[in-house]
Amino acid sequence: MAARARIVIVDDEVDLAEAYAEYLEDLGHDVTVASSVSGLDAEMARGPVDLVILDLNMPGEGGMDALRRLRGAGFGPVLILTANPDPIERVIGLELGADDFVVKPVEPQELAARAAGLLRRYGGAARDLVAFERATVDLGAARLLRIGQAPERLGPGEVVLIRTFTRHPNQVLTREDLMRLAPADSHDAFDRAIDTRIARLRQKLDTETIVTVRAKGYMFVPPANAQSRGD
Repeated sequence: MAARARIVIVDDEVDLAEAYAEYLEDLGHDVTVASSVSGLDAEMARGPVDLVILDLNMPGEGGMDALRRLRGAGFGPVLILTANPDPIERVIGLELGADDFVVKPVEPQELAARAAGLLRRYGGAARDLVAFERATVDLGAARLLRIGQAPERLGPGEVVLIRTFTRHPNQVLTREDLMRLAPADSHDAFDRAIDTRIARLRQKLDTETIVTVRAKGYMFVPPANAQSRGD
């Protein structure tokens, strides 16, 4: 599995930034929210950062000035996040060295996909792929990939469940293990709900690699070794 990337989201709309951070964390990244450019400076002083997601319009030092400083220091990648749809701002940001540009509010899935693309381009995180019999999952981009079909989005709960199984190959995980390692939303957080989640995931992935071990739980058997274990 790929190493997690360290990402800093710089945005004074803290609630929105934290929602994006939570989604990216569900995909396995280490994400920090800074509400100002000075907060970004403090985070970068703490250690290497793989990606900065930067709002342009903030109190104090603005995003454009921060972008100039980042590029002057040779840092990359930088993904610009702004509420201003004016194409002139986009052009200026790209001319100053931004690698990509999205307008708020952006869907978390799109933000994650763009972040994954930039991390791959800069080598900050390898593409995190899991191969199944008839499909491949890109965990970093939260996409289900099938030959000849458009990519399909995966929800955070599905991503964390796949990640949990693939981190414990050929190991029986009880329902309690799965509820602890891959918690569901609160309305699904009861014992038998894990059975429903796994059934839906199997159907979406069209896979037999997630097998039922009677009276014990579930096991991920990598495709080359998959065999029936008594569903």
